[in-house]
Amino acid sequence: MKQDKKKQMKQKNNPAQILKDKKDKLDWQNFNFLENLLVFCTVPGRSVPKESRVHFRITLDSENQAICILFEIDRRNDPLIRNQALKRPDYMSVYIDSNSCICTIIEMKGKNHNSLENGIEQILKLKEILQTEISNHLPSKLKIKYQGILLTPYNSQPPLKKIAEIASTDFIILPIQYNNKAELFPYVSRKNEITEISKKYNHQEITESTALLIEEILTTRALPKRIPDEYYSKNFSNSQDREGIYINYLLPNDTDYITLLSNTTLTEINMEENEYMKEIIEELKLLNLIDRLAIKFSNTQISNYDN
Repeated sequence: MKQDKKKQMKQKNNPAQILKDKKDKLDWQNFNFLENLLVFCTVPGRSVPKESRVHFRITLDSENQAICILFEIDRRNDPLIRNQALKRPDYMSVYIDSNSCICTIIEMKGKNHNSLENGIEQILKLKEILQTEISNHLPSKLKIKYQGILLTPYNSQPPLKKIAEIASTDFIILPIQYNNKAELFPYVSRKNEITEISKKYNHQEITESTALLIEEILTTRALPKRIPDEYYSKNFSNSQDREGIYINYLLPNDTDYITLLSNTTLTEINMEENEYMKEIIEELKLLNLIDRLAIKFSNTQISNYDN
């Protein structure tokens, strides 16, 4: 009986099984806003279906040494912004290279003028929430450039006056009009300028690059529960006013996993030596994230947890 119970506990906390059983459902009991965003809201492939006659994809340029992660914000019956009174946009992308970290908030709208006005408010609301959450939970060294895209079909009339007023505060929202599947990589991978607000969308065909290992892990390998190992026992507190994020990620070999712990002071990655460690460190250096996120590495043995 005791052996059966131990076997059940191992299966319950087996990382590969946890990932396999992962449900597309936010978990507010165990995760905060940023953790729910990172664990449940990523969009593998960076491509979205049509809505309000518009749709888009983001194709990572093969010449860029960068990562680009797309997040779904307005999850219909399971939204990331839970307060129904607050406006919420559709998507958000985060682009990171060695020089920049750009967060682009994307709202898709049809031709209705009032709806277009609301789209601006939806973008602004998420920007406000993100700034607060990141200030409260991530290292202050991390500098993020925020911007927005209002994606609409041809013949719509974006509220250019309001967009120009907002641009005077150094927050640029580009009104992009296109009836087919828009390619947004050129607009999310750099800082957009106020002079581009009145320019027409320029469609480009881009060759997809092979994603960095870090992007694959962040996009597809986040575990929906925490592994109760020795590192967890020493570093995690489930208090109501808990600061920071604590997420486990399963590595591609489906055996090893890493822990990402971050707060306003530092970011720590706990992992045992394995075939992916060198590649992960090299990619973090490539993206200049070790300095920007104040990353340090630890190797707490996972002695209290047996795969």
